[in-house]
Amino acid sequence: MYQFYYADKKQALVQKECKDNIKNHYEIKAVRPTMWEEHCLECAAPVCFDSCMYYQARSDGRCKRFDNGMYVFSDKKACCGQGVHIKFRKWANMMTIIYPGMLSEKKYEAFSEKNEKLGKLLKLIEKSKLPQSVRWQAIRTLEYLRRFCMKKINKKTADCPADAFVFHGYSYTDDTYKLIVEVYEEHTPVYKTAVPVNPGENIYVISNINEACSKLNNLVKIYPENNIEAEMDILWCDFVQGKPLSQETPSQKVKCVVWDLDGTLWNETLIETENPSEIKLKEGLAEVIEQLDSRGIIQSIASKNDSEQAMAVLERLGISEYFLYPQIHWNAKSESIKAIAKSLNIGIDSLAFVDDTPFERNQVSFVCPQVRTYGAEDISELLTFDEFDVPVTEESRNRRKMYKAEENRNRLLQDDKTDLVSFIRKSNMRIHIFTPETTEEKLRCYELVVRTNQLNMSGKKYSSTEFENIFNQQGRTNFAFSCEDDFGDYGIVGYGQYSIDDDVVVFKEFAMSCRVAGKFVESALFYQLLTREDKAKGYFTIYKTKKNILLRNSLEAIGFFVSEEDDDKVKYEFSKNLLNSDLVNTI
Repeated sequence: MYQFYYADKKQALVQKECKDNIKNHYEIKAVRPTMWEEHCLECAAPVCFDSCMYYQARSDGRCKRFDNGMYVFSDKKACCGQGVHIKFRKWANMMTIIYPGMLSEKKYEAFSEKNEKLGKLLKLIEKSKLPQSVRWQAIRTLEYLRRFCMKKINKKTADCPADAFVFHGYSYTDDTYKLIVEVYEEHTPVYKTAVPVNPGENIYVISNINEACSKLNNLVKIYPENNIEAEMDILWCDFVQGKPLSQETPSQKVKCVVWDLDGTLWNETLIETENPSEIKLKEGLAEVIEQLDSRGIIQSIASKNDSEQAMAVLERLGISEYFLYPQIHWNAKSESIKAIAKSLNIGIDSLAFVDDTPFERNQVSFVCPQVRTYGAEDISELLTFDEFDVPVTEESRNRRKMYKAEENRNRLLQDDKTDLVSFIRKSNMRIHIFTPETTEEKLRCYELVVRTNQLNMSGKKYSSTEFENIFNQQGRTNFAFSCEDDFGDYGIVGYGQYSIDDDVVVFKEFAMSCRVAGKFVESALFYQLLTREDKAKGYFTIYKTKKNILLRNSLEAIGFFVSEEDDDKVKYEFSKNLLNSDLVNTI
């Protein structure tokens, strides 16, 4: 709840939408009621009014520390459905007393409605023609009575400590900064932490709080570091009871390394460098980048810099070709990470992020906990870590070139404004189905099984020995398939195994690269396999994982239908009647 009655609602409020929701990250069971008010960090009122260079009178004569008070607005994603717009002035802080109770959101919302009515009364007093001293005294008296009542809220939960402090807001400030959260017992600070705030939307959960954050009458202050005159919308800034929602963990192997630039690839800060032509790569970096590339681990960039200037440096250093879909701008790096994963069409859990700044790594880790993060000091050891130890094949050595071809396809598709089906037909896409026989071909099939998560039938990560035993099982047919079009060669993009049971093709293993997902390659493949075996029907059982929902959606989209399903697996049945099975040619 907020001290909203000093804001001038006649001032226009231009807002950006927060698209995320704190409840996507944290299960909130109860909230500690708060009454956030406008205060000054250096307050010595009323003595300071005459001597302070930052004093500006509010309508009640007190010091105006926010540009337009606490401007409350409605938002369903906010606590009690109410957010607040604040522009901090010098020494400004939000402050509240810690009250004893913990309320469910429903009860807190009902209590907030009562405060809304009181706030409207206080607004009438504040806008009245009563003498300023009378207005101030009336408001202070009613605020005191409100505090008195709030101290009696739900006393049964008074001894229940909060589990976390949650923050959700949108920053309109161009720079990154820290929002300080500080708790005082009487005049002594007993807890202090910082919320990293990037331009744009921010969500943060602080779970390392202590008992001081739940003690009755302690003061909580929130303010931007270094007296930054920050402007923001706040949807949540509350102590809560609850637990984090389960998050996916990183995949076993890294598919893409995302690099920061300043302080990571080179020592300098680009925008502060008078002569960018003097910037050099850190010692040993070129070898690490080349080694990652040779292993088939693709690379990109997430950097807060001027894109044109940064790319010019990368080109001069001779390494720009290594980076796919680079994200060089001033937005949060977590958003860059998401954009890279989406552009590459790979799981975000298979990305690794390297940055010299703990703040940036922590911000990415919070928003994308399934992304591995590394400091600049880890670079020299990076290639020795297990997650970078991947099977190396001719296929993997050419992976970057294949992604570059895909980048060109996507660019042409967007520029051409052609629908996907017409574009695939125009690009003359074709697949080649064959039996893997050479060591190189079998190694590529193994690589697909252990590296592919989203389009993996079993989700199992076999050892090389286990895979060899499965590959050599009697009564089963192994197949692989490659793909190409007029833009270039995708290489070997899929592996599978099936048996013939009761005149039906029954699939035992299947894994396919995300690079060909959604291009009706699956339709052509399964149509041809049924045709080759001269069978009318096939069965395909997917063992459910958190990551292979893409495979389920892809198969259902082309005409597979569910015949059986339980919590662990789903059994599909399909025939030759598959969507656009003639779109991709077979060679």
